[in-house]
Amino acid sequence: MAGGTLHDVLAGLHCDHPRVWLFLLRALAKGRPVSRTTIANALNSSLSEIEAALASFADTVYDEKGDVVACGLSLMPTPHSFTVCGNQLYTWCALDALMYPVALEQVAQVESHCPVTGIPVRMTATPTGVVDPSPAGVSLSMVAPSEQAGCCSVRNSFCSGVHFISSAEAAASWLSLHPEASIVSLEEAWQIGHAVMQQRLSHGETSRP
Repeated sequence: MAGGTLHDVLAGLHCDHPRVWLFLLRALAKGRPVSRTTIANALNSSLSEIEAALASFADTVYDEKGDVVACGLSLMPTPHSFTVCGNQLYTWCALDALMYPVALEQVAQVESHCPVTGIPVRMTATPTGVVDPSPAGVSLSMVAPSEQAGCCSVRNSFCSGVHFISSAEAAASWLSLHPEASIVSLEEAWQIGHAVMQQRLSHGETSRP
């Protein structure tokens, strides 16, 4: 699958409440659970509006108090470690780790592993690109989510298939087992993520909750 096609599908994922999503991303980056009341007060919205918005984010994870602990960016461990502003966080997929620094306007240290070889993968993700990837030839496995999926309802259909791949040989092995996947370079993946995030930002800064 061509990168442009992936971009088109990802950019087309609807987000009915982008302002709430963007606030959640930035609030979770502080390393603490986020309450519904906190969101409502910050966005000058009613609690019922926030409840409706969160209900549309099907994959969102809550703690025992009902506070948000994961919505793309996660306080709960996943295979993709994401350290920003001294806070140890995680992302649902490899692409998230590349594009969230754009919205956060912060540098993040990313650590993961190749699902084929088990080799550790490390890099620094910034608002303007990725630096110091290790191994040097790391790429991403990507899949196209359903076009009917929302931005926060893709953890199983999309995120579970998006990984850092350590080498060309590992990529070939991955594709032999997952023919529905595409392999894209780290730079191409960042460009896709950047474009998607810029679109999300433009909607999130101007929309109602």
